Amino acid sequence: METTQQLSRRNFWIIAVNSASAFVLANLLVFYSNLVFTIGAARMFSIPVSFDWNQIYFHIEAYQWTHDMVTTIFAFGPVLVFLMGIISLGIFYATKEEKSHLQIFFIWFTLIAFNSFFGNLLIGNLFTKGMGYVFQWMFLTDSARLVIALFGLFGLLLTGFIIRKPILFAAGSYFNQLSEKNFPFYFTSQIIIPFLVGSALSILYFLPRVLFQERYAWISMAILLFIVFKNTDDTEVIYFDNETERTISLSKPILIASVLIYCGFRIGFNTPINLF
Repeated sequence: METTQQLSRRNFWIIAVNSASAFVLANLLVFYSNLVFTIGAARMFSIPVSFDWNQIYFHIEAYQWTHDMVTTIFAFGPVLVFLMGIISLGIFYATKEEKSHLQIFFIWFTLIAFNSFFGNLLIGNLFTKGMGYVFQWMFLTDSARLVIALFGLFGLLLTGFIIRKPILFAAGSYFNQLSEKNFPFYFTSQIIIPFLVGSALSILYFLPRVLFQERYAWISMAILLFIVFKNTDDTEVIYFDNETERTISLSKPILIASVLIYCGFRIGFNTPINLF
């Protein structure tokens, strides 16, 4: 049984800080993984590029772009990030019995990676941003692009159902059981508050030039989390290992890593880096 002490205000904010730190860390790693993969694809075509904290610059004229360049460069990053999300989900399930505070990092990484890919299929396709350039250069009909957008929407909905169990299982790192009594406490501190704070910090990171994907990614993420919440029966009791005493403590490695990467990348990449 969970004690009233475990559901204290102090523990609420400890869980929220741990999860928000994991959100920020996962979000930046997904973003820069996509950036590195995109740059790598551009270098395959010997395109000179430079990049800063939130954008890649391709130093070629508009008429030099070819069909193969566009379809490869703008699809390469999102597809590989999606695969990384699958790997992250696999790591979570492989380590779910360890009851580590690191589990929430893999959950956020999977959510953000899937949101980036399916969000690109949906929003990027409709507004010709990111992967939307790929479909534009494939000269697809409006009907075909609508089908792809619907596939992106279906992917987002499916993600909401897939990630439900990992979010519930992650409660085992703090509690011996998840029930109607502590579910609101857990879901608010582990998911809702970190999502709001993490999204705000992410937008703040990309200022003063917040691009399309970073500006609207939180909308599709909010839809995902709403699906998770509505698909969860808070009266269901989930029992974890009762032999292990749970402690709610600050995860210093995740907090330090998120602060260092957040500040270090923003300062270090403030001046464009040229790759010719």
